[in-house]
Amino acid sequence: MTPGTFLVDDNFKFRDGKTGKKIFSILNNGVLGSYIAVKTTSKGDRYGIQYGCQIMDRFPNFHFVKASCFLHENTWVQLDDFFEFDAQKLVQKVTNGEIHRIGVLDSSQTIDLLTCASHSDDISSIHEKEIKKTIDSIKGN
Repeated sequence: MTPGTFLVDDNFKFRDGKTGKKIFSILNNGVLGSYIAVKTTSKGDRYGIQYGCQIMDRFPNFHFVKASCFLHENTWVQLDDFFEFDAQKLVQKVTNGEIHRIGVLDSSQTIDLLTCASHSDDISSIHEKEIKKTIDSIKGN
């Protein structure tokens, strides 16, 4: 799976223990055995409507306006809560059809999203370092 991949899980496990349908985005390549991911929402009442990085907002996010990529509605990538998934288990769930791939951002949009995510006050230093390595690998550095 590549960075910028968007997946939908009908049985996503939230931190409060509940499960439900959720679209999320992968932020790294999983080489170290895990994928870093962030959730999305189409409910924009807490977010700005400008396309792109809104890292200084009360709820940091990256906004993809409808039709700016493969997403069919305004979508905010929530950059205040980062998740980590075992790479092998996540790939298996996609292979088994438990989780479905929606699409993959082009390299430019992926770099923009990852750069924005790496500046979030809510990201751990470990995740930040991994995302910065991912940006460098996409750029060919």
